[in-house]
Amino acid sequence: MNTSRILDLTDRFFRAAYSRVPTGWLAADITMTQFKVLLTIYIDGAQSCGALASALDLSLPTMTGILDRLNKRGYLRRHRDPQDGRRVMSGLSKKGRDMMEHLWVSGQEQLAQVLQGVALDDLKIIERALEVLTNAIESATPPVAEGALRA
Repeated sequence: MNTSRILDLTDRFFRAAYSRVPTGWLAADITMTQFKVLLTIYIDGAQSCGALASALDLSLPTMTGILDRLNKRGYLRRHRDPQDGRRVMSGLSKKGRDMMEHLWVSGQEQLAQVLQGVALDDLKIIERALEVLTNAIESATPPVAEGALRA
């Protein structure tokens, strides 16, 4: 099997999975960029505006506006960095954490429902494939943000 076949199967997988996206994901009243910010904070913890802008390849003014809007809607908790009092860190508020946890769990529940129809031997194959893929991702060099390539 070659890489091209794997990419074709991945494309087919994501297209099929899209039709199974939990309704809460599509009904969330936030933009895709706001979702990316919240997901980044959910996974990596509180971050500065600059770190988030760099991670998502956005300008500082754009990221500042996004953080301000998320803060006004109650999704963020902002505080001074204990190591550098000049820097403001953005973390999830209870409302933001609850929403992201709900979305994360609903995705897990949807996948569990799909996997109920898979034979045991195939589940073992999926488990092993996910172990291999996860190990490959964890050992790969992280991608460089596209903005960093232009600099």
